[in-house]
Amino acid sequence: MCAWKFHFVTFGCKVNQYETQALREAWTAQGGTECDSPDAADVVCINSCAITARGERDARNALFRVRRDAPGARVLLTGCAARLVAGQTAAGRDAPDAVIVQEAKSRLLAGPESVADGLTDTADADAAFPPFEISGFRRARPVLKVQDGCRHRCTYCIVPLTRGACRSRDPFDAIREARRLLKAGYAELMISGINLRQYGRDKAEYGDFWSLLQRLDAALAPEFAGRARLRISSLEPSQLDARGLDILRGCRMVCPHLHISLQHASPAVLRRMGRGHYSADMLEQAVHELRAHWPVMALGADLLLGFPGESEEDARCLLDFVERMPFSYAHVFPYSRRPGTAADRMDGQLPQQLKQERAARVRAAVTERQEAFREAQLRLPRLLAAPEAPMQDGRPRNRPFKGVNEYYVPCLLPPEAAQAAETHRLIPVRPLELTPKGLRVALLDEAR
Repeated sequence: MCAWKFHFVTFGCKVNQYETQALREAWTAQGGTECDSPDAADVVCINSCAITARGERDARNALFRVRRDAPGARVLLTGCAARLVAGQTAAGRDAPDAVIVQEAKSRLLAGPESVADGLTDTADADAAFPPFEISGFRRARPVLKVQDGCRHRCTYCIVPLTRGACRSRDPFDAIREARRLLKAGYAELMISGINLRQYGRDKAEYGDFWSLLQRLDAALAPEFAGRARLRISSLEPSQLDARGLDILRGCRMVCPHLHISLQHASPAVLRRMGRGHYSADMLEQAVHELRAHWPVMALGADLLLGFPGESEEDARCLLDFVERMPFSYAHVFPYSRRPGTAADRMDGQLPQQLKQERAARVRAAVTERQEAFREAQLRLPRLLAAPEAPMQDGRPRNRPFKGVNEYYVPCLLPPEAAQAAETHRLIPVRPLELTPKGLRVALLDEAR
């Protein structure tokens, strides 16, 4: 192709968003031009997700829409659901031209013509960390991908079958990319991976996740502390040991915010989930210790209700835990059966209505905790907001636009913040009032 256009359709997690951005930059450097809709594209790449059965449906529906709207485009299907969806559509007119399974996605960095039609062969797939890298990001807070894959077989999760074994990023590569993004003006980076607990297990010389975080902070803080920050995407309670807490307390750039992949508080349910290596008590103790260092801290969690065999006592255990913990938010889901997982074959499957009722009770308790946390933010004299872009669709915003503060609370910034946002640095603000969309804030004099 001499002059060609491409379009991406991306589903799923922050890591998928990162990988799409890496491909976007690589294809642009090779002479491609991204277009806003598939009907104008020569190549359409669907980057799929398989975390739920709905993710597969989304990918199949996207294939149908692209084939309908862009019948002349070459359609590539990649991501975690690629192999699954391709098997279901291989004989249909909606089938993709090429299927690049997740383990081979990095081959697309060489351009869309580098992959042949049909299913990619993974026999020689590189076992090293995929060589994706980015210089920018479509959203205000770029992802810094440091880990891929997972070897832990949670009984409800299909990710180990779609993402492959654990692969860790060279810490020096992570530091170089982080510095490049911060120098480009981004005020906050999200440190992400498929399972950060497994960072370094394939490369002992890299150390564990805490070693990586310590290196990142030591390398970046002298230049960027106070001007930009790091946020950790997701941890497990077992990581919050004495060493981890010491490193968190010593970091100058890390947000006072933990997001925990907790899933449940009942030991019996955690064991059936394949997550018996930690307890809710570990999280409670860690938060108690951290509060001495972070008097105000955000605490989020992923919670799963209605797992096979969950009793009313188990559900009550989780609800009691939520009610006594200082959660500022949580993602609460009723369990959804995922074909191909061990949990899908377990006895004790619960009715959908019961799962939804239990999730609703926990969600209501989380909402109460969240409202109390946000109300308390009004008493803080100073916050630092990482702003979204001051322009929208090429035009300056003439309405309040959003940022997020260090405690992961959305902030509605006034129009006059646009000039400060152009510097892409953290903006000092003071809270004015709580709205359904977040904190309405005003600029402090030091931000003007």
